[in-house]
Amino acid sequence: MKKTEIAIFLTLNGKANEAIEFYQTLFNGDLLFKITNKEFKERMNPTIEIPKEEEAFISHSILMIGNLQLQIADNPVYPSMTFVEGTTMSFSVLTKNIGEAQTLYEDIVAYKDTVILQEPTTNEFADFYAIVKDPYGVIIQLTNEREADPSKKGNQ
Repeated sequence: MKKTEIAIFLTLNGKANEAIEFYQTLFNGDLLFKITNKEFKERMNPTIEIPKEEEAFISHSILMIGNLQLQIADNPVYPSMTFVEGTTMSFSVLTKNIGEAQTLYEDIVAYKDTVILQEPTTNEFADFYAIVKDPYGVIIQLTNEREADPSKKGNQ
Protein backbone atom coordinates (compact mmCIF):
# COMPACT_ATOMS: atom_id res chain seq x y z
CA MET A 1 0.00 0.00 0.00
CA LYS A 2 1.26 3.46 -0.91
CA LYS A 3 2.12 5.71 2.01
CA THR A 4 1.19 9.36 2.22
CA GLU A 5 3.97 11.50 0.81
CA ILE A 6 4.87 15.10 1.49
CA ALA A 7 6.63 17.07 -1.20
CA ILE A 8 8.09 20.56 -1.01
CA PHE A 9 6.30 22.90 -3.45
CA LEU A 10 8.00 26.11 -4.60
CA THR A 11 6.07 28.86 -6.38
CA LEU A 12 8.45 31.14 -8.24
CA ASN A 13 6.55 33.64 -10.42
CA GLY A 14 8.55 33.31 -13.64
CA LYS A 15 11.76 31.82 -12.24
CA ALA A 16 10.76 28.13 -12.19
CA ASN A 17 12.86 27.06 -15.19
CA GLU A 18 15.97 28.64 -13.67
CA ALA A 19 15.25 27.04 -10.30
CA ILE A 20 14.67 23.60 -11.84
CA GLU A 21 18.05 23.76 -13.57
CA PHE A 22 19.72 25.09 -10.41
CA TYR A 23 18.36 22.40 -8.06
CA GLN A 24 18.80 19.66 -10.64
CA THR A 25 22.47 20.54 -11.07
CA LEU A 26 23.17 21.35 -7.42
CA PHE A 27 21.61 18.18 -6.02
CA ASN A 28 21.96 15.87 -9.04
CA GLY A 29 18.17 15.63 -9.28
CA ASP A 30 16.10 13.75 -11.82
CA LEU A 31 13.48 15.81 -13.64
CA LEU A 32 10.44 13.52 -13.78
CA PHE A 33 7.85 15.92 -15.15
CA LYS A 34 7.54 19.47 -16.46
CA ILE A 35 4.65 21.19 -18.24
CA THR A 36 4.28 24.83 -19.28
CA ASN A 37 1.04 26.78 -19.05
CA LYS A 38 0.71 26.60 -22.84
CA GLU A 39 1.20 22.80 -22.85
CA PHE A 40 -1.25 22.46 -19.96
CA LYS A 41 -3.87 24.36 -21.94
CA GLU A 42 -3.24 22.32 -25.11
CA ARG A 43 -3.23 18.91 -23.39
CA MET A 44 -5.54 19.25 -20.43
CA ASN A 45 -7.81 22.29 -20.43
CA PRO A 46 -8.29 24.25 -23.66
CA THR A 47 -10.80 26.57 -21.97
CA ILE A 48 -8.41 28.24 -19.51
CA GLU A 49 -7.22 31.75 -20.22
CA ILE A 50 -3.48 32.29 -20.05
CA PRO A 51 -1.90 35.72 -20.51
CA LYS A 52 0.48 35.64 -23.51
CA GLU A 53 3.42 36.61 -21.26
CA GLU A 54 2.74 33.59 -19.01
CA GLU A 55 2.45 30.87 -21.69
CA ALA A 56 6.04 29.73 -21.09
CA PHE A 57 5.58 29.77 -17.29
CA ILE A 58 5.93 26.35 -15.68
CA SER A 59 2.50 25.11 -14.64
CA HIS A 60 3.99 22.17 -12.72
CA SER A 61 7.20 20.18 -12.44
CA ILE A 62 8.54 17.32 -10.35
CA LEU A 63 12.23 16.99 -9.53
CA MET A 64 13.39 14.00 -7.48
CA ILE A 65 16.33 14.67 -5.19
CA GLY A 66 17.11 11.41 -3.41
CA ASN A 67 13.79 10.43 -1.81
CA LEU A 68 12.47 14.02 -1.77
CA GLN A 69 10.04 15.25 -4.37
CA LEU A 70 10.58 18.94 -5.13
CA GLN A 71 7.66 20.40 -7.06
CA ILE A 72 8.25 23.75 -8.76
CA ALA A 73 5.81 26.02 -10.58
CA ASP A 74 5.49 29.66 -11.60
CA ASN A 75 1.76 30.06 -11.02
CA PRO A 76 0.34 31.08 -7.64
CA VAL A 77 -1.03 28.22 -5.54
CA TYR A 78 -4.27 30.17 -4.98
CA PRO A 79 -5.61 33.29 -6.75
CA SER A 80 -4.88 35.96 -4.12
CA MET A 81 -1.38 34.66 -3.31
CA THR A 82 1.25 37.38 -3.19
CA PHE A 83 4.82 36.64 -4.14
CA VAL A 84 7.51 37.40 -1.60
CA GLU A 85 10.80 35.95 -2.78
CA GLY A 86 12.01 33.12 -0.57
CA THR A 87 8.67 32.59 1.17
CA THR A 88 6.58 30.92 -1.51
CA MET A 89 7.03 27.38 -0.21
CA SER A 90 4.23 25.01 0.68
CA PHE A 91 3.72 21.34 1.47
CA SER A 92 2.12 19.20 -1.18
CA VAL A 93 0.58 16.21 0.57
CA LEU A 94 0.02 13.28 -1.80
CA THR A 95 -2.50 10.85 -0.36
CA LYS A 96 -3.08 7.22 -1.23
CA ASN A 97 -6.85 7.67 -1.68
CA ILE A 98 -9.63 10.26 -1.58
CA GLY A 99 -10.77 9.12 1.87
CA GLU A 100 -7.36 9.85 3.35
CA ALA A 101 -7.29 13.26 1.65
CA GLN A 102 -10.75 14.09 3.02
CA THR A 103 -9.82 12.93 6.54
CA LEU A 104 -6.59 14.98 6.55
CA TYR A 105 -8.54 18.00 5.31
CA GLU A 106 -11.14 17.63 8.06
CA ASP A 107 -8.42 17.13 10.70
CA ILE A 108 -6.52 20.25 9.63
CA VAL A 109 -9.56 22.55 9.35
CA ALA A 110 -10.68 21.43 12.82
CA TYR A 111 -7.74 23.38 14.27
CA LYS A 112 -8.49 26.92 15.36
CA ASP A 113 -6.73 29.49 13.15
CA THR A 114 -6.62 27.21 10.08
CA VAL A 115 -7.67 29.17 6.99
CA ILE A 116 -9.33 27.44 4.05
CA LEU A 117 -7.87 28.85 0.84
CA GLN A 118 -9.47 26.32 -1.54
CA GLU A 119 -12.41 24.10 -0.61
CA PRO A 120 -12.03 20.48 -1.78
CA THR A 121 -12.51 20.21 -5.53
CA THR A 122 -11.29 18.25 -8.52
CA ASN A 123 -8.93 19.53 -11.19
CA GLU A 124 -7.07 18.27 -14.22
CA PHE A 125 -4.54 16.37 -12.07
CA ALA A 126 -6.50 15.35 -9.00
CA ASP A 127 -9.72 13.72 -7.86
CA PHE A 128 -9.35 15.66 -4.58
CA TYR A 129 -7.56 18.98 -4.20
CA ALA A 130 -7.78 21.45 -1.32
CA ILE A 131 -5.55 24.20 0.02
CA VAL A 132 -5.33 25.37 3.62
CA LYS A 133 -3.08 27.64 5.63
CA ASP A 134 -2.32 25.87 8.89
CA PRO A 135 -2.25 27.63 12.29
CA TYR A 136 1.47 28.34 11.78
CA GLY A 137 1.07 30.04 8.40
CA VAL A 138 2.24 27.07 6.30
CA ILE A 139 0.26 26.47 3.12
CA ILE A 140 -0.70 22.82 2.66
CA GLN A 141 -2.02 21.44 -0.61
CA LEU A 142 -3.92 18.18 -0.09
CA THR A 143 -4.05 16.05 -3.22
CA ASN A 144 -5.22 12.66 -4.35
CA GLU A 145 -3.69 12.54 -7.80
CA ARG A 146 -5.32 10.81 -10.75
CA GLU A 147 -1.92 9.70 -12.01
CA ALA A 148 0.82 9.08 -9.45
CA ASP A 149 3.47 8.22 -12.07
CA PRO A 150 5.15 11.53 -13.06
CA SER A 151 6.12 10.12 -16.48
CA LYS A 152 2.43 9.75 -17.36
CA LYS A 153 1.20 13.16 -16.14
CA GLY A 154 -0.20 15.62 -18.65
CA ASN A 155 -1.02 12.94 -21.21
CA GLN A 156 -4.78 12.80 -20.72
